[in-house]
Amino acid sequence: MYLLQLLLLIVYKMLTMSYEGFVTIMLTAIAVMLAILAIIIAILAVFGYAGFKDAVRDAVSKSVGPIMAEKLKEYPDAAKFIELYESMETRLAFLDSVQNKIVSSPASESSPESSNLGAKETEAKKDKVETPIEPYPGEEPHNVSNTTTAAPATGGSAPADTGADHSEPPKDSTS
Repeated sequence: MYLLQLLLLIVYKMLTMSYEGFVTIMLTAIAVMLAILAIIIAILAVFGYAGFKDAVRDAVSKSVGPIMAEKLKEYPDAAKFIELYESMETRLAFLDSVQNKIVSSPASESSPESSNLGAKETEAKKDKVETPIEPYPGEEPHNVSNTTTAAPATGGSAPADTGADHSEPPKDSTS
């Protein structure tokens, strides 16, 4: 009974109200319905994503699991890898000992070719003809034959440099 009275009141108000008021109420009602619909869709999306994720995980484990287990059987297990590693270590130790014996053994006889190696290098250097390269502009050789120290300008405040030339190592004062 109460709902019927409320419905009649709403119909009466709609018939007596202006067009602008009716449009405002209808647009507000549509906006509220759309908001409620958006909230329901969001809730369904969250639960749907969780369910979809679980469904994908189950499908992948069912289809890929047996194939992956079969493929992994082709490879050795961890104990086999440890055994291979230990055998490689023993081989490496053996090869290191062989290398140490070869490297540290005294030289037997010097071959005539290896003794003349220094002479062959000097002969190769003599046969090589070097062509001089002309210097670039601005890189001409300077006059380095003048080894005297330049005299200070007249009236200058800096004393003349008459110290030792540092191009040679210092002489030992103990001898």
